[in-house]
Amino acid sequence: MSQNIGVMIVGSKGAVATTLMAAWAATKVGLPDHFALPTDSDPLFQNLPLKGLDQMIFSGWDLSDDTYSKSLHTHQVVPTPLIQEIATLIDSVPFFSAIVGLDECITKKISANAHPITARQGNLSEQVDFIRQDIQQFKNTQKVEKVIIVNLASTDRLYPKTATHHSPKLFTEAVKDNSDALSHGMLYAYAGIQEGCHLLNFTPSDFFEIPALMELAWENQVALAGRDGKTGQTLYKTVIAPMFKFRGLKVDGWYSTNILGNRDGFVLHEDRNKKSKISTKKEVLVKILGYDDFDHQVYIHYYTPRGDAKEAWDNVDFRGWFGTKMQMKINWLGVDSILAAPLVLDLIRWIDFFSDNGETGILSQLSVYFKQPVGTDECDFFKQYAILRDHINKKYSQK
Repeated sequence: MSQNIGVMIVGSKGAVATTLMAAWAATKVGLPDHFALPTDSDPLFQNLPLKGLDQMIFSGWDLSDDTYSKSLHTHQVVPTPLIQEIATLIDSVPFFSAIVGLDECITKKISANAHPITARQGNLSEQVDFIRQDIQQFKNTQKVEKVIIVNLASTDRLYPKTATHHSPKLFTEAVKDNSDALSHGMLYAYAGIQEGCHLLNFTPSDFFEIPALMELAWENQVALAGRDGKTGQTLYKTVIAPMFKFRGLKVDGWYSTNILGNRDGFVLHEDRNKKSKISTKKEVLVKILGYDDFDHQVYIHYYTPRGDAKEAWDNVDFRGWFGTKMQMKINWLGVDSILAAPLVLDLIRWIDFFSDNGETGILSQLSVYFKQPVGTDECDFFKQYAILRDHINKKYSQK
């Protein structure tokens, strides 16, 4: 078998996924761009055998019938001249039709907006079988032994947790019974675990983050990393909030709003889906500051002219000695997929590295990449980064 890594993306024609694959294609055709990664900045990591883009083979699932190159044109993140140079290569990436994922009302809206939708119907057992067959086909045709499944799908609604989510046996029965308690993200994770795939959740949706699936992952020696990539507003919140805490400045209120016009913004326009995203954004401040008696408001607005260019505004009201009131205002303008794709690539490399060294289950040492890291309550960016460095120092610095 090849030493290449198989990467299967849920939501493979979305903006983040196609941006990542465009970088892969650019390296394959010999374009001179250097795609910098967070690990490049730390000498501690530079001698580790982390694999590069050229050792990855991509595939994935999506509801869209568009080609990958057409999807790149739609998202308008990657420069058009580059798309033209890589179109043939990127359109050769294997693709599988997704199982039905988003709520029916959303898929109808997407389809009506000139984006053809395709999905494989069936009961839950059939859908799990579809995914498993896709993984097997990908492994066999591409000659890869290791596969990492990356969840980059649009944010799903929150699912109330029941006994079904706490027991592998009850979860399996729920699949057979075609239960409505299971998200489609959970089905991808369930199928992936059964096929021995490692899992990365870059979204705030439910994927593997329930006891039933985490227990199955542990039994199958599957590595897990998530949840919800920290790329913009929450990134700088987790950098700035420790400053207020360290300087003894009391936060009275933190008002945050976002505008974005990409597919993620379209889906987050739905209240049920928005709740998943807002919950991960709001929790970090309480965990860092250590108190919750402040007014924390978070808003997300879909604004079509912006496309993938997301803008975030923050107003922080705080006070110091004698109750003196002060304010901080922040205006962040970022391109969502350009910020996210390098993190996804870095995480793929880390999951591959740690699993190669026998580390499976929850990789909590990767918390610095996530808004709501699984396996730890630490949200302070600097402490999270120290956790990763300490882990490498203790386990790998002498190798």
